[in-house]
Amino acid sequence: MGIILASSSPRRKKILEKLGYNFSIKVPDIDEENINELNPIDYVVDVSMRKGLKVHQQYENAFVLSGDTIVEFQNKIIGKPSSYQDAFEVLSLLSGRSHYVISALSLTYNDNQITIFDSTRVSFKTLKKEEIKNYINNFDVLDKAGSYNIEDAEEYFIKNIDGCYNNIVGFPEEKFLSSEIKQILDSK
Repeated sequence: MGIILASSSPRRKKILEKLGYNFSIKVPDIDEENINELNPIDYVVDVSMRKGLKVHQQYENAFVLSGDTIVEFQNKIIGKPSSYQDAFEVLSLLSGRSHYVISALSLTYNDNQITIFDSTRVSFKTLKKEEIKNYINNFDVLDKAGSYNIEDAEEYFIKNIDGCYNNIVGFPEEKFLSSEIKQILDSK
């Protein structure tokens, strides 16, 4: 069957295409609730792995690449906002502070699963309420961990990035390029 990207993220799709891979896309439907109260890294790895396993159950001969991304602030997980008000509150909380964006990437194949993750430190400028409202009104924030998309928010919010930029996008590219996952996909 080849490679399947188990993700609805257009950014993951774009990066994987840029890296030269041919793949199909199957979006997994899993419950992402943190019922086991995992810490941020364990949580993002767990969700990434479960997405891969879900798609692999339907396509057992495929190499399934799955991923997940969260924002971690003061050891708390900030996922996708539930409303525009929630997005406003999240962006207000992150204003003038640093947080971490953690992305995991899993490869599920045969009876194996390999997962990598990376963490990038992002520092926000101090934001005015009107700037936050303007951003929320002009960009799609409801399907973004931390209520922002780095490509849209960079000029508005970002003071500094320490680490892999594409990790913030949702694909830990620097770790991927030296990983066993890449070696396996390249040998396909």
